[in-house]
Amino acid sequence: MPGEQEKTKELAEIKEYIEKRLEDLRKEISALEKLKAVIDEELANLSFKKAAEAKPVQRRVERPIPEASRARLLKSKTGEALARVLISSNELRFLVEPGVNLTRDARPLQSFLIRKVLDAMSKSDKERVDRGLLPPGHELSYEILYDQDRVREIIVRNFREEYRLREIVNAVRWTLETAIAANR
Repeated sequence: MPGEQEKTKELAEIKEYIEKRLEDLRKEISALEKLKAVIDEELANLSFKKAAEAKPVQRRVERPIPEASRARLLKSKTGEALARVLISSNELRFLVEPGVNLTRDARPLQSFLIRKVLDAMSKSDKERVDRGLLPPGHELSYEILYDQDRVREIIVRNFREEYRLREIVNAVRWTLETAIAANR
């Protein structure tokens, strides 16, 4: 039937248009993500320079801080020091204070911080990479360094966005506060 052939041809053309448009949008999103990363890095550089020019800061740091980093002390709600945080454009380093006894198998670390926060963000990013919405190598990753069984440092790479930075910092704060409370 001629009507069915025309309809099939029309639907095939529409499908081809949609597929091309989706590919164009994926490329545009990828380019925008790269541009945003460059802008984020430049903003971090500028705000670090302005802060450094305004007031010299004395720090006791055991490791060199990358040039575009900010350092701050993460404190509990009661004012206890939990960790020193080094923030650069694509990496967060939490240097856990010696008095905080967070162990490898602690529930707040395993159930909350790793599974519900970090693994969830990493999985979401990997899905975005698979769909072409995020360039490979830009997905969130993390590493936890131990001193025997005790957490010494938590490193999170490619957090990319300010809201994720806040979410990760708050999750680490809660995890460390919970570890302190459990050891009292």
